[in-house]
Amino acid sequence: MTRRTKIVCTLGPAVDSKAKIRALIDAGMNVARINCSHGDWATRRRWIKWINELQPKVSPIGILVDLQGPKFRLGTVEGGSMKLKQGGKLTIAHTGDAQITIPDLKVWDAIRVGDRMLLGDGEVEIAVVKKKGKSFLCKANCGGTVRSRQGLTLVGKSFTAPPLTAKDKADLKEALDSGADFIALSYVRRAKDIDKLRNLIDKRDPRVKTVAKVETREALDDIDNIARSADVVMVARGDLGLQMAFDEVPVAQKRIIKACNAAATPVITATQMLESMIHAPRPTRAEASDVANAILDGTDAVMLSGETAMGEYPVASVRTMAGIALKTEPLINYQLALHDEGKTAQQDTETDSVAHAAVGIATTMGTRSILTSSTSGMTPRLVSRYRPQAQILCVAWTETTQRQLSVVWGVESALAKLPKGTDAAVAATVKTFLRLKRIKRREKVVVTAGVPAGVPGNTNMILVLNV
Repeated sequence: MTRRTKIVCTLGPAVDSKAKIRALIDAGMNVARINCSHGDWATRRRWIKWINELQPKVSPIGILVDLQGPKFRLGTVEGGSMKLKQGGKLTIAHTGDAQITIPDLKVWDAIRVGDRMLLGDGEVEIAVVKKKGKSFLCKANCGGTVRSRQGLTLVGKSFTAPPLTAKDKADLKEALDSGADFIALSYVRRAKDIDKLRNLIDKRDPRVKTVAKVETREALDDIDNIARSADVVMVARGDLGLQMAFDEVPVAQKRIIKACNAAATPVITATQMLESMIHAPRPTRAEASDVANAILDGTDAVMLSGETAMGEYPVASVRTMAGIALKTEPLINYQLALHDEGKTAQQDTETDSVAHAAVGIATTMGTRSILTSSTSGMTPRLVSRYRPQAQILCVAWTETTQRQLSVVWGVESALAKLPKGTDAAVAATVKTFLRLKRIKRREKVVVTAGVPAGVPGNTNMILVLNV
């Protein structure tokens, strides 16, 4: 059986050639993430073109474009950059004569003596010691290099900002014109932020899926609604770890994954999964355990960021991630997943009831394969929610749906033309995977189907067939 957990790889300078992207695909990449915080659209379009030229026929690569979102940043740093030692002193001001300026007035007005600020990705921490006229005197709790325009987090405080900036809207247009399958929204705070993105996408291409990046405490408080509104959710542990104490992040991760599993919404676990492999050929034992535990928690996909975008071992990182997944997946308690998700899921549609029953039948009979067909991707997503031990094989009737299944746990997808009638659709599904040698003659399989065929959300029938 093939690997069930999907792998998201961030593209960047380390893989900026067609040969290297081919190597990522061969190593196990399922989704290519394009980060709009870095680079330009000429480069991004080149990556998308290469991926489309290299697409495998079975389970092709999805394209995820990640919008930058509103991020609060430092202004100028004296000399462009400065090195702070632990305990070192510095001054900050809104404007004028100071070692560091903080231009955003909302942030500046919120600063008080005793506050802590995290700079960059949190590697530098400074404490506000006292006020001096129109500036503050600060002390470095954790030293490091500070640069102009680095990210800024005021610990324990949040600030309202539009979920989509002017840059995001421009990037969104480019992404939709370039054929993106998923659009990720940064700094989501509530479900209605995703609804705003959905409305913008629907004006151009309603088939494109939304990804909610959960990286704020407000989003965690609204996670059940976000999991229902978004098509995919990302556990963005980097900024989430700046919004709350680091020891809260593991519990938050489990809570987000559980909410997504209950809603049958695919979930990606991201940030620092194999961070040491940016510079080392092997991960730490702790990183390997982190990836394994995310899989056991129920994540659909695991993500590589700097490891593939700018690391020294991008292809090895993907192989390592794939190897950890293959070793971990046999430890999943498939019977418990079926039981627990069956209890928590709201089976208020025929499709969901059929998906649950299909997994139950396959489990009871010990069949090796569940075959589905789908116009929208809903049926295989619902089957995946119940984490069957059987492989999930889906014939997609459109290329878009086939690519978007790249993020759904356990689903292998193939493309076929929609025939007329349910019997012909079932026959096409069986023949497709027989031809691809994913099932064998005389093998017993469980098949889901819809009457009439090809209607989204209309799966209403289960068959047990001898191939």
